[in-house]
Amino acid sequence: MKNFTIIISTFNEEETIRECLDRVRASAPEAEIILIHGGRDRTAEEARDWGKERSDPIRVFNNYGDSGKAHAIKVGITLASYPIMLQFDADLQFAPEDIPRMIEPLMDGRADLVIGSRFMEGVDKSGYQSSFFRDKGNTFLNRYISFLAGQSISDVTTGMKSWNKKAIWDIDFKDNRFVYEMEIVVRGALKGYRIIQIPVIYLSRQGGASGHGTGLTEFFSIIRTGFLIALRATMIRCNLW
Repeated sequence: MKNFTIIISTFNEEETIRECLDRVRASAPEAEIILIHGGRDRTAEEARDWGKERSDPIRVFNNYGDSGKAHAIKVGITLASYPIMLQFDADLQFAPEDIPRMIEPLMDGRADLVIGSRFMEGVDKSGYQSSFFRDKGNTFLNRYISFLAGQSISDVTTGMKSWNKKAIWDIDFKDNRFVYEMEIVVRGALKGYRIIQIPVIYLSRQGGASGHGTGLTEFFSIIRTGFLIALRATMIRCNLW
């Protein structure tokens, strides 16, 4: 497991970044790690210190023009040294131990895009505290967007994906914030790229704060977010975006 790039997009993740990097490196000892930080805390400094302490050639960038997670991923794609890439979230909702399984189908040429699914049979969600609104919203989106994409996609908004360089450059996702998670999947499916879905470990957020909030705030945030994702997916299908 070498000759691939792990892109870690962070936003104020100083609480979890060292554990994240420890586990990522243990799972992928020879991979290139690129960390793109767009927040205002000490995440980038902690990552640089981690690299110096271990003589690890991690590449850390402060994304001063940051306009969202997708923008950071675009920067990482541009900087990647290898043609196989994986995106990983520093909040540790996904397990770094799944990285080898996410890379293998690309390494052996069976896939162009790999989705780490939270909703397939075989997923380990024992460490996840369920959210009724979020789970129902994901169910609706997965069914609707599978219809638009012409194939069954079990998790269109997952934050754990991997791809090869040819596919991701051709997909050329437009969004700079959070809709890009769906956009990669839909554009990839419509362009005929081979998509493999793998059940992964999914946990409750280990640090930071959810962008959806809680309670009624979470409900209205999920409604708004789901509507925007569904709208954008429809526009992609109709060649309007």
